[in-house]
Amino acid sequence: MTYLSEIRDGKQIKRAVNSPDFTKEFDVIVCGLGTAGSLAALYCAENGLFVLGIEAFTAVGGIHTVGGVPSHYFDGVGGRYRKPDQEVAVFADRYTHTRSESRKFVAEQSLLKEGVTLLYESKVCGIFLEESTVIGVRVFSEGRFWDYKAKIVMDCTAEAHVAVMAGCETEFGRESDGKMQPYSLVSILFNGEKYRYNNIDFGRVNQFDENDLSRAILFARSFQIPESKKKGTIIAQMPLLGIREGRRILAEETAHVQDLFAERPTETPMFYSYADLDKHGWDIAFDGDVMGDWAIGANLGAYNVTVAVPYKGLLPKGFDGILVPCRALGIDRDLSSCVRMIPDMKKAAESAAEWASLSVKQEKPLRKVAYEDLKERLEKSNCLHKDDNRGFRVDGRKNYDGSPLIPRDVTWIEDASALAEVLKTQSPGEAIWSAKRMGKKALEALRPLLYSKEEALRKHAAFAVAAAGSEESADLLREMAKERDGVMLLDCRKNNQLRGCMAIYWLGRLGDRGITEELIRLICDENEIENKVYHQTELKTTRYRIADFNDIYFQFTSQALMALVRIGNRHADLRAPISDAFEKAFFDESYYRRITSRPRESSEGDMVLSIKTIAMRTVESWKNQ
Repeated sequence: MTYLSEIRDGKQIKRAVNSPDFTKEFDVIVCGLGTAGSLAALYCAENGLFVLGIEAFTAVGGIHTVGGVPSHYFDGVGGRYRKPDQEVAVFADRYTHTRSESRKFVAEQSLLKEGVTLLYESKVCGIFLEESTVIGVRVFSEGRFWDYKAKIVMDCTAEAHVAVMAGCETEFGRESDGKMQPYSLVSILFNGEKYRYNNIDFGRVNQFDENDLSRAILFARSFQIPESKKKGTIIAQMPLLGIREGRRILAEETAHVQDLFAERPTETPMFYSYADLDKHGWDIAFDGDVMGDWAIGANLGAYNVTVAVPYKGLLPKGFDGILVPCRALGIDRDLSSCVRMIPDMKKAAESAAEWASLSVKQEKPLRKVAYEDLKERLEKSNCLHKDDNRGFRVDGRKNYDGSPLIPRDVTWIEDASALAEVLKTQSPGEAIWSAKRMGKKALEALRPLLYSKEEALRKHAAFAVAAAGSEESADLLREMAKERDGVMLLDCRKNNQLRGCMAIYWLGRLGDRGITEELIRLICDENEIENKVYHQTELKTTRYRIADFNDIYFQFTSQALMALVRIGNRHADLRAPISDAFEKAFFDESYYRRITSRPRESSEGDMVLSIKTIAMRTVESWKNQ
């Protein structure tokens, strides 16, 4: 039986259809011709497949062209995308001097040369299925509906629109407040000598809500114009918002951050992603325990990681005939901040094209194609290369203070007696994380350090003891929290943590009752902002100072909030006083004005508003328990 599945009023409608009248049949239909989709269509065509490409905009390339992001960083050995990238570079140098505009032309001409049928200003509005196998799409184009059949359909929409329409399960947003990563907007400027791209990050947006998306676009445009004019003449404001995160499919195999940190990679990688777990915000307090231990508790948030992306991460769970080679692929929320870079999407496109080609030529369903066959192709082009498996590294161009950064590999400490040598420095993060990896085995060596006469060693050992899972350092942690220890550790090239914030974090993770009263005082006392720790103008906690935003006060407040949430979750008898404190501290928005005067829609304003959202959600959830 054949079914047509559509989305109407936000709900999936699935109905049986008898012998659908397909206009034409293709080997592969690619829905969305952005960074991934344009290359997936090209590689399928180069592999001899008959391809249809469907795009809502009037040009291919997505965020790489219409979004104005011309280049990328933290690249690897490469893959098939090297060749078209070189062609774009040559064309730009010769004709346009802008990579984004050049890519539109070069990519389109390459697709047409390979015989790809292109439908611009077109929208997929229905999916044909036989049981759980996708066999075609319904498209609205040129004022009417068209039905096309395909052996393989690729969802390259970035938001899993096609997968959702087919009935595939998805998830999105973080647990604490349901929000995703901040979005950005790019302008092209000319300063009299050369063109440059100016990128500004804004707050979160629910891109699935047309009203919220419209408000975000209007605000970003109005805010960015005066900001960009300071740096040159505005040549263009790019029409596509840089939305970093959306839906993620539940795939046949999903990469999880827990497996990354436990060094349990997939046995069937299609490529390696390499970057830091950068969520483009400073509200890391709201991102859960796993990321909190890494980025706050150990201050390693800007360390680079390597994610082995599983090939079945492109295949929605329980389905066939559909691949999802875009940022909606099978990764968890924490890893989505790493596996979203332009090279990742290009490699996902190549992986999908090779997989689809094998499926069509072998006349096998996608899930019946042998991984070894796919692996052979990906290794041949260097899309999958052992040298891209770089593990954990310190990497980047500049350090937190603007000095040149020297990249290096990270090797975790395995001998507990060696922890002290690192803990006594201002960069103790690797020792703290190593203690977490060792667990209880590290405690014998750590206990004596809690009584050291060296302040740094004593305090940093307290973090390591907490990371190892012990409450034995609670007194020292409380001491740092109460004194609002404002010393900034120096492990990372950006977003370094203050010791007082780290202490509050670990006390929350331990569910420490003894700090409750002090944390309530921190969030409720209107004079707390007068503490000199919040006015350390020499500190660059985000690598640069942000005007009209007190990041230090925000960090202490957000950490105190989440610590109280964790303590209340652990101790039911403390929920009433904590709830009262939340309502007193965050009922109105005086707390907001103490932190920032920036607009609510800005990245900073959005982060500050999450404090109230999470506090009120917590109060309601406790009332219902």
